[in-house]
Amino acid sequence: NVTNPIEPSAALVRHYRERWVHYGRDPKDAFVGAGSAGYYAANDSQDAIARFRPVFEARLEAFRGQGVPPVFHSLEDAIERSSTLVGSPQQIVEKVLRYHEQLGHEVLAVNSDGAGLTPEQHRATLELFQSDIAPVLRKAIPSRNFPAAIE
Repeated sequence: NVTNPIEPSAALVRHYRERWVHYGRDPKDAFVGAGSAGYYAANDSQDAIARFRPVFEARLEAFRGQGVPPVFHSLEDAIERSSTLVGSPQQIVEKVLRYHEQLGHEVLAVNSDGAGLTPEQHRATLELFQSDIAPVLRKAIPSRNFPAAIE
C-alpha cells in the first residue's frame, strides 16, 4: 500500500480475506499490516508540509533519475492519495483510521527515517507520534499481540 493509492491495496486485502475463508481459515485469524510512504508530524499542518516538502521532492527526483515514473506528482497529491502521513497529529490519526476502514490492519509500519531532517526535527516528530498519535490509534484500533496471531 506504499506506492499506490489505497484502492488497489484494499481490493487485494479483500481478495486475500475471501481466499483465507475459502480455504477454511477463521476470518478472525487474518492478520493485516500496512505501511507508510513517509511520515512527518508537526503541531501545525502547514509546518509539517513545509518541513517534509524537501524530503518528498528529493525522493521524487530520485525516482525520476532511476526512470521510475512517479505515481504522485506533488506532495499534496501524496498526502491526499498515498499512505504518506504528513500533517498535524489529528490529520494523521484521521488518515490512518480511514485506511483502517479499508484495510482492517492491526500493524502500521511507519517510514520515519530522518533523511532530509535535522536530528532535532527528526526527534521532535517521533516524540509527537509517541505522545499525540500512537495513544489515539491504540485506543481506536483493536490489535492482538503479534505472536498470538501467527500460531
